[in-house]
Amino acid sequence: MVTGILGESAILPAEIPTGKKLANINWSSRTPVAVVQPDPRTSFKLIITHQNFVGRLNVTSLNYDLKISPLKMEDAGSYRADINLQTGTATTTITKNYSLHVYRRLAPPKITQNSIISKNNTCNITLTCFVEEGGEAVKYQWTPLEGPAIESNGKSSLFIYRRPEDAHINYTCTVTNPVSNNSESILVHLCAETTSLSSLRWSIPILSGIVLIPVGIWFYLQYKKKKDADSSPISQILSTKDIPVADNRVYDEIIMPTAIVSNPQKKESLNTIYYTVQNPKKVQNS
Repeated sequence: MVTGILGESAILPAEIPTGKKLANINWSSRTPVAVVQPDPRTSFKLIITHQNFVGRLNVTSLNYDLKISPLKMEDAGSYRADINLQTGTATTTITKNYSLHVYRRLAPPKITQNSIISKNNTCNITLTCFVEEGGEAVKYQWTPLEGPAIESNGKSSLFIYRRPEDAHINYTCTVTNPVSNNSESILVHLCAETTSLSSLRWSIPILSGIVLIPVGIWFYLQYKKKKDADSSPISQILSTKDIPVADNRVYDEIIMPTAIVSNPQKKESLNTIYYTVQNPKKVQNS
């Protein structure tokens, strides 16, 4: 088994027996990949037979190991080397099989918190840890491990229970795979609903004041509006009308309101009063 890192290199060792003369090596995966032949002038000759490996294969000059670089995720899989050895006039073939695994370097994981308060004022907290593009080989570990942890769908969930009087604790999630590891921590906060009774005693009067003050103002405005409407008939009935007349006189007609009597059918007649205002004469300056 050979392990490689995405974007880096992996080497498939040929392991030619000591004292044996190499004729050639046929490398294949699901289809032929390359042929390696010894060459007295250049040490070896590499013939790539698969388009996906063009520009990414090389051979070490001493032992004919096959090097793949840079690695792609699709390079993972089974490989086969048919090593043909020259022994006199005969050729002997040795076959070796390889399993190439390609992994990513893990980024720091992400942790989410979900809190629910129970009837006995206990905060039930679920911490979920996951890493993006981690693959199937990722393993999770929680520190401290105070409750059960379940792994599913590439995530790990830790279930913990805290009371309001408990101290805040840092929880660390560590992720590992065959080529790397990384970790992240979170300071667990209690449920928002687990506030103390003293804080509730302060919040209730404040909320009551916020609700009652606008209601009281609304009732006062309605009362004042009704009171003004009841006291304004006479002022609404009175009106003036300027009537310009010759000789520099102005008459102002005052309409008297109709008196309300016990008999609704009987109304008093209107009286008109005229008042003469004499304009002062202009005084000429000497």
